[in-house]
Amino acid sequence: MTINPTINKIKELYSEGKSASDIGKKIGISWRKVIYLMDKYGIKRRSHSEATYCKHNPNGDPFKIKKRLLPDEERLKALAIGLYWGEGSKYNPISVRLANSDPLLLKAFISFLRQICGVDPQKIKLWITIHPDVSPKLAGYYWSRRLNMPFSHFSKTVVINHRGNGSYKNKVSFGTATVCVHNIKLRRIIQKWLDEYAHVAQSAERMHGKPVVTGSIPVVGFASA
Repeated sequence: MTINPTINKIKELYSEGKSASDIGKKIGISWRKVIYLMDKYGIKRRSHSEATYCKHNPNGDPFKIKKRLLPDEERLKALAIGLYWGEGSKYNPISVRLANSDPLLLKAFISFLRQICGVDPQKIKLWITIHPDVSPKLAGYYWSRRLNMPFSHFSKTVVINHRGNGSYKNKVSFGTATVCVHNIKLRRIIQKWLDEYAHVAQSAERMHGKPVVTGSIPVVGFASA
């Protein structure tokens, strides 16, 4: 066996996200031999979490962040970050989630995921949460039509119990929808954007002479979740 071409092939396949087992099958050696050669020739191996990510994303990241934004895209990004700051999930470290009863807000966030983050449309998932007196079928048609998302992107509707005799029915006649992209890397990128926006908020407060700067407090809470 010629070593150099084999090592180069291992490096190439491993950089593409292939596992030791996949590489072994590809070049005709055992996965143990692949690991041995990687260690011998100093090819750094991925951590367990990185390996798991590659396993679930064999074709690479299911998103591609747009680097240069037009003015309208910058405004869309700012709107989406603001929405996520206020309404996004604070406790799930591996998913980007935003729930709301307003389809216009969710539609804007979906546009952000597609246009700015370059998320593969098939990776955008949704679910609906309704009260028992709301028809799951009607709610499904409503959200699918208003968000322009096919039924195949929706998971099972969640039904929750009534909460008192309030006027929720007039406000959320078709429940709430949650937009979700399950990807830890994208979640971290959006976290970074939140931090950056927090610094801008801090600077603005300092410029106005506030003795206590509070612009980053929501982000600090988000980061520690």
